[in-house]
Amino acid sequence: MPGKSIKEWLLVLGSFRQDSEGETISKRSIVSWLREFAVIVVGVFVALAAESWWSAREERRVEREIQEDIAAEFESNIRILRADLATNQASRRQLAVLESLTVEELMALTDAQMTESLRSVDWAGFDPEMGNAQAMVRSGNAIIVSDRELRLALARWAGLLELNDRFTFLATEYEREVRPMYVRAAADGRWSENERREMQLHRRELLGFFDRTIENQRQLLAAAETIRSLQLASD
Repeated sequence: MPGKSIKEWLLVLGSFRQDSEGETISKRSIVSWLREFAVIVVGVFVALAAESWWSAREERRVEREIQEDIAAEFESNIRILRADLATNQASRRQLAVLESLTVEELMALTDAQMTESLRSVDWAGFDPEMGNAQAMVRSGNAIIVSDRELRLALARWAGLLELNDRFTFLATEYEREVRPMYVRAAADGRWSENERREMQLHRRELLGFFDRTIENQRQLLAAAETIRSLQLASD
C-alpha cells in the first residue's frame, strides 16, 4: 500500500485536530448548560420556598385577625343571647296562660281575662353581632383557622344560626297570619266558646314555635361560650 503523501498526512492531522477541538467545545457547552440549569433550579426552589414562607406568614396574620374578630364578636353574642333568653322566658309564661287550661277553666275566664291573655308579648329573635363567623363558614374561609376544634365549633354555630333564622321566620309568619283573628275576636269584648277554643289552639301553636326558638337560643349560647373559651385557650 503506497504511503501517504505529506499533504495527505497534514489533511488527516488537521481533521483530527478539528474533531478534538469540536469535542472539547461540546463538552464545555454541556458543562456550561448544566451550570445554568443548576442555577435555574436553585433559583426556582428558593423562589418557591420564599413564596411558601410568605404565604404561611400571611395565613398566620389573617388567622390572628380572625381570632381578634371572634373574640369581640362572641363576647357581644353571649351578652345578647343571655338578654334574649331572659326576655323570651318571661314572655313564654304569658303565652302559656291559655295553653294549660282545661275546657272548664277556659270557659270560666271572664271576657276581660281572655282579652288580657292575648296582649302582645316581647319577642327577642336573636340577631348576631357582626355575623363575621357565619359569613366565614359559609364562604369556606374557616379553613384558615388552624384549631380543628374551633373550626367545628364555628361550623356548629353557623348551623344553629340558620335554624334560628328559620324558627324566627316561621313564628313571625304564623303570628302575622292569626293576628287579624285575634283582633276580630277581641273587638266586641265578648268571647264565645268557639272563639275561646280557637284562641287556645292558636296559642298552643305559637308556643311551640316559641319553645323551639328558646331551645335554639340556649344551644347558641352554649356554642358561643364554647367558641369563646376555645379562642381564649388559643391566645
